[in-house]
Formats: sequence, C-alpha cells, structure tokens
Amino acid sequence: MTKKPKTVSFEDGWADELNLTQEEYDQLVDGIRQLVSTGEIFESATPIDELPIEEQQDILEQINRKNTRH
Repeated sequence: MTKKPKTVSFEDGWADELNLTQEEYDQLVDGIRQLVSTGEIFESATPIDELPIEEQQDILEQINRKNTRH
C-alpha cells in the first residue's frame, strides 16, 4: 500500500502578526511544508501531555482564543 503524502494548509491571516516580508513568509511556508512532507515535524514534536502543566494551559488558552476570533 502506498502512503498518502502528508500536506499542510494555512488559514488566511495565520501569519499576519509576524510582520514578515513576502520573501520571509515564503521561506517560512516552504520550510513548514518541507518539515511536514518529510515527517520531521512529527518526529521532533513533543506530545502535549509531556509538557509542564503551565505550558499545557498556555497552549489551551491560545487555542481557545483562536477559536473565538472568528
């Protein structure tokens, strides 16, 4: 069975607060896409439940803020 290639998509405005030039933005997107396609992003990831409680709470707060922006 052939593995389906991993892909990533970006929500409009996801990097608006980063204040990047178009070249910097393109390099960032290309880098993220490469990390996803090679699987490196997943191999290097730390499961959230292995992070200190404070970091877990911060991540959840950020997710909740993002979900209420729309």
